[in-house]
Amino acid sequence: MAERNTKNRNTGLAVAVFLLFALVLVILFFVKKDQIMTNFKETNFFERVVGKTPDFVENHVPAATNTSEEKIPLPEEVPLTINLEPEVAPVKKVEEETPSEVIRKEEQKAEEKAVEKVVEKKEESKPAAVTPKAQIELQLCFITIDSDGSISRKMVKRSVEKNDSPLTTSINLLMAGPNTSLASEKDCHSLIPGGSKLLSARVQNGVAYLNFNDSFEFNPDGDGYLSTQLMQVVYTATTFSTVTSVQFLIEGEKREYLGSEGQWIGSPLSRSSFN
Repeated sequence: MAERNTKNRNTGLAVAVFLLFALVLVILFFVKKDQIMTNFKETNFFERVVGKTPDFVENHVPAATNTSEEKIPLPEEVPLTINLEPEVAPVKKVEEETPSEVIRKEEQKAEEKAVEKVVEKKEESKPAAVTPKAQIELQLCFITIDSDGSISRKMVKRSVEKNDSPLTTSINLLMAGPNTSLASEKDCHSLIPGGSKLLSARVQNGVAYLNFNDSFEFNPDGDGYLSTQLMQVVYTATTFSTVTSVQFLIEGEKREYLGSEGQWIGSPLSRSSFN
């Protein structure tokens, strides 16, 4: 019984192996069908074995094979040349200088620069030429006071820049008082009241019309000095050849008397008015 079972098992295994082998052959046949059929036809296998080639083998047409790749002609290549070197202007040939010539030229340049600096420094330090302005000499009438209290008249000279209104300049300098820094005016005084201003001045037919503000009308030192302040103005104004007398005006008006006690100014006053 056991021997029969073993025999049956071996038979079944043999059948399975045969079927597997047949299946592999079938698969290979279908995979390589074209090549197998072609080999049968080219070698006349059936004609040699059985004497006749079957129709399906005789009529078999092998599949077309591409044994060579089609070469597509490429367009004609144009050589591309790029000049990467920048264009350089031709350099003029310079004559080589010897070291001694180079040193000599450098020294010459240094000397030239030093001379230029000296010239520039001299030009900078040189003061600009100043054209002296024309001067005129004016005479001013101040007073001196002696030890006994007596008053004396003193004429002094001042040099000033020339201008178109020397009479106005003279009267303004007189009212500003003496310049004690000048030796000629060191002991001089003025009795013209402080704050007095000359408002206008004109000359007509030898008469100088001098217009003062109201500060000129009252003398803080006393009315006894009114005559002296008038005398200072008259003597200063009459130093000009075009002036012989002075007509005093207060705030543009002609008045007969100056001060509370009454110093006559109703008519032009000359130097003879104070003798």
